[in-house]
Amino acid sequence: MRNKSQIKKHKVGIIGCGAIFSRHIQAIEINRNNYSLVAVCDIDEKKLKEATEKYKVKGYLDYKQMLKELQGEMDFVVIATPNSLHYEQAIASIKNGYDVLIEKPIALDSKKIISIANLSKKLKRKVYAVLQVRYNPTISIMKDVLHKKLLGNLRSVSLVQRWQRPVSYFHTWRADVSIGGRTLFEVGIHYLDILQYLFGMPEVVATTTFKHKHKNIDFEDTVFSIILINKTISGSIEVTIAAEPENLECSISILGENGFIKIGGKALDKIEDVKFINKKNRLKWEEINKKYKPAVAPNSYGTHLGSCPNHPDIYREIAFGRGIDITEAIASVKLIEDIYNKELKTKTLSSR
Repeated sequence: MRNKSQIKKHKVGIIGCGAIFSRHIQAIEINRNNYSLVAVCDIDEKKLKEATEKYKVKGYLDYKQMLKELQGEMDFVVIATPNSLHYEQAIASIKNGYDVLIEKPIALDSKKIISIANLSKKLKRKVYAVLQVRYNPTISIMKDVLHKKLLGNLRSVSLVQRWQRPVSYFHTWRADVSIGGRTLFEVGIHYLDILQYLFGMPEVVATTTFKHKHKNIDFEDTVFSIILINKTISGSIEVTIAAEPENLECSISILGENGFIKIGGKALDKIEDVKFINKKNRLKWEEINKKYKPAVAPNSYGTHLGSCPNHPDIYREIAFGRGIDITEAIASVKLIEDIYNKELKTKTLSSR
C-alpha cells in the first residue's frame, strides 16, 4: 500500500468514447490528484471531435498511432471499446510500455486473459480489470458474513438477474456474437464474478437458454443454469434481459443452517432480507451491517439501468496500489464458458 507522497500522477489515454466513456471521465475527475486525461481515441470522428473539444486533449482515430506517439507523455491506457477488441488493444498497450485498465469482459476467451496476464508479468506492466461490483458495500457485508460463518453450513445459493434491455440495445455491435459475445458476457459477467468471488468456482451441472424478447439476434436473452458449489451446496443461476418495463432485480440468496440472507435491489446494491435462528448471530450481524454505508444508486443509461457507479473506487484503489489484477478476471470468463458448454444440445427455446 502506498502513502500519498508515493503516489505518482497517471497520465491517461482512453481508447473508446462510447457509453461507458463518461464513467471513466467522472472517475478521473474525482481522482484528479492522481490522474489527468491526456488523450482519447475512437474510430467515430464525431465522437472523437466532441471528446477532444470538451476535454481539450489530443485525439486519435487509430489507437496504435496514439500508443506510439505518446510514449513519454502517457503512462496509463484505459480500454473501453467493444468486447472483442479488448485483447488486441491490451496486448499492444503492454508491448508499448503502458499500464492498462480494461473494461469487462477482458476477453471473450479465458485463455486470452491468461495470455495478457503472462505478457504483463514478463514486461513488468500492471494490468487491471474493471470489476466494479466488488466495491458495492453489500459485497463486503456478504464477505464478512461468510467469513464469520454466521449462516453455518450452507444449503443453497441462487443468483437472479432480471433486467430490462430495450430492443435498441442490440442495434449496435452487441448483436454480433463475434464482437459482443452473448448475454452473459454483456450483462451477466459482473454478477457471475461476484458469485465465484464469494463462493469459489462452481460446477455447472446444466444450462438451458431461451429467446423471449430479443428475437432478431442470434443468441438468447435468458439463461438458466443449475450449479453445485463445493460439491455439496445446491445452486442456480438465472440471467435475463427480457423483463419489462424496467430492471426488476439482481440478487443473491443464501440459505444456511442458521438462517438466510438476500442481497438484491436493482444491482446487488441493497440488503433485502436477513434472518437468523439465534440471538447471538443476529447481534453479530448488526455489528457487521452498521460498518458499511449504503451503495450508490445504479447507473442510468436513459432506457435502462446498469451496475452501480463504482469507477471512482476502481481508480482510487489503483492509485493506492490495490487495483484488481487482470488475473482476477479469469474465473468469471471461465464460468461463462462452462455455462455455455453445458447448454442443453437443443435449439434455444423461443416463446411466441
